[in-house]
Amino acid sequence: MKFAILGCGHIATKMAAAVKCLEKRGDGVEAYAVASRTQAKADDFAQQYGFQKAYGSYRELVQDPDVDLIYIATPHSQHYESALLCIDAGKNVLVEKAFCANALQASEVIALAEERGVFLCEAMWTRFLPAVKIVKNWIAAGRIGKVESVEADFSMALSHIERLHDPALAGGALLDLGIYSLTFADLFLGDPQIGGEGNTVVKTESKSVLFETGVDATDWINLTYKNGQRAYLKTSMVAPTHNEGVIHGTAGFIRVQNLNDMVEVQVFDKAGKLCETLTPPRLSNCYEYEVLGCKVALEKGLKECPQMPHAKTMQFMEWMDSLRASWGVVYPFEKSPAQVWDRSGNKSCLQVYDTESGETRLLHEFDKVIEAPNWSDDGTFLTYNSEGRIYKYELENGTITEVPSHFVDNCNNDHVLAPDGSGLYVSHHTKEDGLSRIYKIFFDGRLPELVTPLGPSYLHGITPDGKTLAYCAERNGEYDIYTIPAVGGLETRLTTAHGLNDGSEFDAGGEYIWFNSVRTGRMQAWCMKADGSEQVQMTFDRHWNTWFPHISPDKSKVVMVAYHERDVRPGEHVPNKNVEIRMMERKGTGLPQNDAAGWTEPRCILKLFGGQGTINVNSWAPDSRRFAFVSYV
Repeated sequence: MKFAILGCGHIATKMAAAVKCLEKRGDGVEAYAVASRTQAKADDFAQQYGFQKAYGSYRELVQDPDVDLIYIATPHSQHYESALLCIDAGKNVLVEKAFCANALQASEVIALAEERGVFLCEAMWTRFLPAVKIVKNWIAAGRIGKVESVEADFSMALSHIERLHDPALAGGALLDLGIYSLTFADLFLGDPQIGGEGNTVVKTESKSVLFETGVDATDWINLTYKNGQRAYLKTSMVAPTHNEGVIHGTAGFIRVQNLNDMVEVQVFDKAGKLCETLTPPRLSNCYEYEVLGCKVALEKGLKECPQMPHAKTMQFMEWMDSLRASWGVVYPFEKSPAQVWDRSGNKSCLQVYDTESGETRLLHEFDKVIEAPNWSDDGTFLTYNSEGRIYKYELENGTITEVPSHFVDNCNNDHVLAPDGSGLYVSHHTKEDGLSRIYKIFFDGRLPELVTPLGPSYLHGITPDGKTLAYCAERNGEYDIYTIPAVGGLETRLTTAHGLNDGSEFDAGGEYIWFNSVRTGRMQAWCMKADGSEQVQMTFDRHWNTWFPHISPDKSKVVMVAYHERDVRPGEHVPNKNVEIRMMERKGTGLPQNDAAGWTEPRCILKLFGGQGTINVNSWAPDSRRFAFVSYV
């Protein structure tokens, strides 16, 4: 394997040493080429570390037909452009962590690699270390009993490095150091063999101290997992050096010195007595193990490494985006909310699509934004939201009337019709704190009734008998699917997977709930029993993020809106994007509704300019043949 390094900075020197070690050992890895932005620096690096070729530009390197794998060693603020350059040239790539500056960049890189059919892996070297298997074997053997918690602290005094202060270079402690603490927790709590299948994070508590430049200097992150396990994580660029991880069990604990490269592991009994110390093997400096992992994957014809699959990379990028958002850490190259949500020039087209004829009919064009049509059970009218209010559109004559909602005057595009025809349940941003709460408004003008006192709560579904609502809610930093009696009461949490779970909607029988979840790295459609059991992924788009699956009244079809990975982060459903409306159809009734084998692959039936507001809520007609949607111009 002819190995090349793009970038000749500090991290590149470590990789070069590891590659030379493998070359000398005869492990089938060749120190072939390096590239820098200047020829002189590339020449010096190649001479010092024994690489055959030196290029004075990155473009020259990617044009070399003999290169088998390129390691991107630039600062992570440059990973995005460097990776796209390599992949576009058809090169296999190993990208130093953090993979990119944010999840949107990561999505585009992964999408391009899959389109080009090239190998791509994030160089999170910790996941490839022999020490990881050693520790997991100790745990499996019961050396410390049942694992209860993890502590991880990776702190180094790095505040003298200018780029780490600079938000334009994606500075801060999280992407440079904190990713290791998160990885340590994920290795030993997120592993199904240790924590159990589906042992995901259900609660995140965090705090950060920021530099004057706005990036994070010190971070504390506490995680609670579904089975009760806890992780207590810290990272800092200003605190004295401390690099250690500890796994606590009911019968003892395991101490890992240097949680990034695991130079020493120790097991202690319950009384704190040292039972065993082990120095894990290393051929060089441990960078060699990710290189060998990539070599094995390439020889097998794989496009990603099992130790660090694309889904794990996306999970971590989304995770770190969410943490940064909670701390108010924003990089200047990231789009501001004002850029994303400026819809002042939009015109809206309310339309109906016929799934049998494939024809689209324009009902009305508006000189403002309207969103999220619902279709009444008797088939006579649609409702939609606009400028904070809810409106009725009579299908027979096109008459538009406002639904009286009194003080509920800031409704978003999350609303459903009450099955008894009395009104709608809506999500309204209250004036007190701006959070969305669910209210019922009435066609006869009665005062609205509060359903969910807790916010934010975003409504999406109602049972056929009108007794139960399903909605997405943020509680303790996690977005999950909940149900609640339509008259109010205690809410019940149905999902616990880390990341955004949204768009929950009952089928016409009230037996299943369709929803969308980002838990596998991309937003995809899922289906579960109405009690939250048997959660099954239903779509597996490799380049698209699928939102808001809506099942037809006869339960034979599902339509959803899909964004290409290059346009949005997996957790975003923004407006003013080129999107697709996709449909999947049931093959028969022989399999449960939440069995993907019983459905066709989603196919594109419409391409349009839309996104947020297009089909946020169920808009199927009673005939299960037509549905309403909104596009924008």
